[in-house]
Amino acid sequence: MVRRVLALVIASVFVLGTAGVAAAQQKPAQPCAAKQPCAAKQPCAAKPAMKAMRASGTVKSADEASLVLEVGKEKKEMAFALAKTTKISKAGKAVMAGDVKAGDSATVSYAEQDGKMVAKSVTIKVAKKMAKQPCAAKQPCAAKQPCAAKK
Repeated sequence: MVRRVLALVIASVFVLGTAGVAAAQQKPAQPCAAKQPCAAKQPCAAKPAMKAMRASGTVKSADEASLVLEVGKEKKEMAFALAKTTKISKAGKAVMAGDVKAGDSATVSYAEQDGKMVAKSVTIKVAKKMAKQPCAAKQPCAAKQPCAAKK
């Protein structure tokens, strides 16, 4: 009876010992690999946070994949890639990239990704219509001096 108990204890110690050695040889799980699939290539590489930037100017050209703005007094050209997730709005309504015309005034919120400026959102400003000058019909010279005070 004592031999059976002793044999059972030795067998248990052997099984637990080999299981511990086998578990120690397994690679440790990478905690960030589950969150970021590309982290398997570069484990837990800290990526810099992308800071959203803005640019405002006049649309030089636009198509389904890109938008070019002329920015500032020197009319510096800035080219933006349009992603499928880019939100484009005009007068508060969502529009397609094809609705953006050269000469439109626009503000682009973008981030740099892989060396490209990728637009997150594009807001087209609607040109305000010139207000009619009510006094122009009554006074022909009012076009030069709108609504001049009456003498």
